[in-house]
Amino acid sequence: MSPQRRRAVWGIGATVAVLGVALGLALVVQSLWAPGPAVRAREAYARGDWDRAAEILRAEIRDVGNRSADPEILRLYARCLVRLDRDASALSIYDGRLRQAEAEAALEPEPEDAFLKGLAIVRTGRIEAGLEVWRRALAEKPGADHAEMLDNSTRLSVRLQRIDQALVSARRLSNLPGWEARGRFLLGEISELVDDPPGVVAALEEGLKREPEARGALFDAAHFRRLLARNLLRLGRAADAEAQLRMIPAVSSFSLSSTPDREAEWLLSRAYLQLGRMPEAGKALARSGDYAAEHRLMPEPAPFVGSAACAPCHRDQSDAYDATRHTRTFYHGKGLLDLPRPDRPVIDPDDPKVTHAIERKGDAIESASRIGGQVRRMVVEYAFGTPQHYLTMIARDDERNYRALRVSYYHTSGGSGWGATAGDVGHSDTVEDLRGQRIDVRDGVVRCLYCHVTRSRDFRDPPPEGGGGPEAADRAIGCERCHGPGGNHVRAATSDLRDRKGSTDFAIINVAGTPALTANGQCAECHTVGLPSQIKGDPENPAYVRSPGVTMTFSRCYTESNGALSCMTCHDPHREANHSAAFYEAKCVACHSASKEGANAKTAASSAPAGRRTVCPVNPARDCLNCHMPKVPMPTLHAQLTDHYIRVRKPEKR
Repeated sequence: MSPQRRRAVWGIGATVAVLGVALGLALVVQSLWAPGPAVRAREAYARGDWDRAAEILRAEIRDVGNRSADPEILRLYARCLVRLDRDASALSIYDGRLRQAEAEAALEPEPEDAFLKGLAIVRTGRIEAGLEVWRRALAEKPGADHAEMLDNSTRLSVRLQRIDQALVSARRLSNLPGWEARGRFLLGEISELVDDPPGVVAALEEGLKREPEARGALFDAAHFRRLLARNLLRLGRAADAEAQLRMIPAVSSFSLSSTPDREAEWLLSRAYLQLGRMPEAGKALARSGDYAAEHRLMPEPAPFVGSAACAPCHRDQSDAYDATRHTRTFYHGKGLLDLPRPDRPVIDPDDPKVTHAIERKGDAIESASRIGGQVRRMVVEYAFGTPQHYLTMIARDDERNYRALRVSYYHTSGGSGWGATAGDVGHSDTVEDLRGQRIDVRDGVVRCLYCHVTRSRDFRDPPPEGGGGPEAADRAIGCERCHGPGGNHVRAATSDLRDRKGSTDFAIINVAGTPALTANGQCAECHTVGLPSQIKGDPENPAYVRSPGVTMTFSRCYTESNGALSCMTCHDPHREANHSAAFYEAKCVACHSASKEGANAKTAASSAPAGRRTVCPVNPARDCLNCHMPKVPMPTLHAQLTDHYIRVRKPEKR
């Protein structure tokens, strides 16, 4: 071989060798720098390609084995499974292999995992447990907010009536970039639930400013503008309400071909009413059709005026109502000073070594519980009930919690005294319990206030901005508790606001003019103790005699009355209840009498079909109540209450 040829061969060989080394180095570099399965899966997960991410991770887990899999691989795979609605498989990883791997590697769970694990738990039917996962995660890492977790936690909290928790979550969501509008829309809805018009207005004005079309929200923009307008009207901002309603297309366009937004038109009629533009108010009211008739107990979107404003025009009802117990079921401030107090410490109903004193300290009433050599003091904030029957005081402890005092005052025909507070017997396991049972609070409002005052938010803690309205001066339950805010009514009563049929619209709830079912529902809001579902499941339980708003509906008198029997058949809500048995028996006989037998009693309680016997075979003229609506002893209240479950009672149930 010639020298030239040898040199050429050597050159080619050297080139090949160099290329081989270079290729080898490239392969080594690629193996060192190419993204691994975790990186590729994470990139796919970030793109929302959860199927691809799961495929990559499955292969990796299969190659290395379940027990040897990297915790990051397991965590990411569990996330993909939840995103793909494979909740049971995801939870088996979260609660099994991943929990052990995280413990061994001392890894902290991330907010994404808390959200997805909670979501999987919720979707498998354990709603409370899922919400608790989110609650703990949000409490432990308040600075690391997770938008989806806050969003879902807010909505689920509302569903479960955890309103305070929902408010906190919604506020945090509204501060996250990209979620500000959605958070504010949710905050507006929740503020409506807690009767906070300024809160609704502030949240929805900002939400609609950021996202006028309400994209990504649970409802459309028209819904939020109607809700905003309703609360602007409650604050007396009629011009601003009109402007919001005009942005709804079905309201802006008055062409004959367009379908009117009946609710928006009705709200517009109220805006014009507040602005004094009566012809326009009448036209808008006509365009609203039957909206008002279909919502008979809907409160007017108006400012409160207080019961004092009702008296000049409704003097007879006002004077009669002032004498009822409805106006004597709530005491606070200096009104507490005149209530009965024990002249010596009262022995605790569960622990004879504990005593409770209730004393005046300056312009306040204090409770002093002597427990184990210590005296635990609380300041009384409210009292509910009446001194003529039963009275319970609510105090604040050192941690600012509301508590019902362990002992309550009772007054009967046989005397008066202090005994165990109803519902609190047997709750003395701890020092905390011995101070009194804690009372639920929702957005700063004590639960009991809802049924004892005109508007409970007037007495929230901290107080509403600017203090309570004129209704806060009412004696306990005022006119507007049942009739709704009266601001629009005051204007309508002195103006000519006509509906589409030409009759005057007085812009106020008239309970007497509603069907019996509707009227009963309003009374039952407060005259029910316990969950209606539980009461229906055990209707014979004597404890539910405190819930006439529900138990009356079990009666044949009610079910066969064709909608005629209501609470107001026997009770005038403007007057103190009549205590004469003869008065109520006359109501029974008016329906169940020989002259009514076989006929429809349209004006009274029963309209039995022809041929059905309606006259009592035992005593057709009197003593109806002792058999069919007897008094049931309630030892905890030191009282007897009438059983409104009207029925033919079995002898052992008497």
